[in-house]
Amino acid sequence: MSLWAGEIATLRQQSPALITIDQFNQKGQPVMTTPIIRGVNHIGITVPDIEAAKSFLVQAFGGQVIYQSFGPQDPPRQGPEFERAVGAFPGTVVRGQAMVKIGTGPDIELFEMHGPQQAQPIRASDFGITHFGVYTDDIDASVTRFEKAGGTRLTAPRAIPYATEKGLGNKVCYCRMPWGTTMEFITTPDRMPYHDQTALRRWQDED
Repeated sequence: MSLWAGEIATLRQQSPALITIDQFNQKGQPVMTTPIIRGVNHIGITVPDIEAAKSFLVQAFGGQVIYQSFGPQDPPRQGPEFERAVGAFPGTVVRGQAMVKIGTGPDIELFEMHGPQQAQPIRASDFGITHFGVYTDDIDASVTRFEKAGGTRLTAPRAIPYATEKGLGNKVCYCRMPWGTTMEFITTPDRMPYHDQTALRRWQDED
């Protein structure tokens, strides 16, 4: 087995969902027959008012609106086909959709939806996606900006408690957006202990 083949075999065992290489050429190098997963593209958030949500993301995070596919002035998306496609409750009406860029991470896709049955945003103890994290170089300033834009912090920025992530300046702060979605500010300027356990690195994290 070639070095390439051995590396791919090892990666298949460690992360089978990420490796979709099925063939090797005569030199033993991998030939891609199916695209591999490249990363998280965007995060979808349902909001009650898309204009207010866009404004908040711009003010709180310095977000940039990449585009808005349609808005309240356009015909809404609705009906059984739409409901099946996205798993919406019957009778849901979508009044707007926009894509917002925040830094260099995944984009935020906003949907303004209204329907006969809408639940409150889930809590940390509920099943499913409970929050998303935003990296910042200055967590105190970022939280202050977030609050001025209309958000609410759950606590003051605090030291990361996990042994794998501890560091003198490593901190997190959980906050809520005006419509209830929970997000986390995180900063990790100091080397984290997990670096000694694996060669893999989190986003925006170097030795």
